[in-house]
Amino acid sequence: MMVLGAVGIGLYALANALVPVARGEFVTAMLDTSAVGAILHFAAGGVVIIVGALQFNQDLRSRNTQLHRTLGKVYVFGCILGGFAGLYMAFFSFGGVVTHWGFGTLAVCWIVATSMAYKHIRNGAVRLHQDWMIRSYALTLAALTLRIYLPVTQIAGLDFEPSYQAISWFCWVPNLIVAEWFIVPRSNRRPV
Repeated sequence: MMVLGAVGIGLYALANALVPVARGEFVTAMLDTSAVGAILHFAAGGVVIIVGALQFNQDLRSRNTQLHRTLGKVYVFGCILGGFAGLYMAFFSFGGVVTHWGFGTLAVCWIVATSMAYKHIRNGAVRLHQDWMIRSYALTLAALTLRIYLPVTQIAGLDFEPSYQAISWFCWVPNLIVAEWFIVPRSNRRPV
């Protein structure tokens, strides 16, 4: 389910970055306020959500270590690029200071988590690398959870602006909590 959702959202983001006729009104408004940031965020985010899903496949990692490393470098570069573009976009996000902080904090956490994962693998700390990659991908999946919450709030008849303000936080904070549920038991079982 995660892979299917990731591929769908990844293709949607890439379409918004590369195919102008695929853009809806909300995306067009983002492009009007921060075109370069939005295009970079959509393109990088579209690539990393798909590549990241592949990286969790144990068979791929064990059978083709070089492909895993190459895709990992693509993922790290894309997260850093997409994160800085997202941070820039956060200053222009709809909904005011609440969404500016929500999406801005997400961007910073995404950059930090991905950077920590990269640092740990460069130092040979595989388990710590894996733990930080789980966190990084949980933040990447904010693109998916955001697109689950948006239509749910619309169907529920909630006002868009306060809903969007809440979603700017709810699209990623619960993802990190779930990630920690995976990480903590692993930390107790295996040495660094």
